[in-house]
Amino acid sequence: MFPAALVIAAWLWAAASKKIACLWLGVLLCAYFIVGVTKILFKGWGIGFHGLDIAVFSGHATNSCLVFTVMLSLLCQQIHPRLRWPAFGIGVVLTWWFSINYIGHTIHPLAEAIAGALVGTISAGVFLMLLSHHPIGKIPRPALAMGLVVVLVCSLSPKYSAEKLLDHIAISLSGAEQAFRRSS
Repeated sequence: MFPAALVIAAWLWAAASKKIACLWLGVLLCAYFIVGVTKILFKGWGIGFHGLDIAVFSGHATNSCLVFTVMLSLLCQQIHPRLRWPAFGIGVVLTWWFSINYIGHTIHPLAEAIAGALVGTISAGVFLMLLSHHPIGKIPRPALAMGLVVVLVCSLSPKYSAEKLLDHIAISLSGAEQAFRRSS
């Protein structure tokens, strides 16, 4: 999803301004920061929301709910500006379904998938609210086509996981010999 997030930034740069593209990257980094902090706290010190069965917030769910929803909204806005919010709603329903039915059963416990989905959905909503105060033009067709090709190619490519990097950061900060892992 990170390449798709960069495509969104490029589209915003082309259709709106450098400021809006940077606003998008700022919201994205804030969401990633929240997820990263939960992972570093758990991996380094074992700190989580154990009563809620949450060790970390799911980055997979955060990414899908944030990036897919904003991308869908931007694409539908190209058809008609009034489609921004219905597309947001459809994106939320689809990504929550994915988070609960796939991520919450295969990658993370359900509570962690829900926590990540909340972070992503709130971030997407905040970004689109901020975006509604700025004029967004049409994304140039060559940029739109190239962005969709990049997303397609990246979706078929091997994926990079930041888990090893987060393990390293957590171990370095906490002084632990190895990163904490879930017992189950």
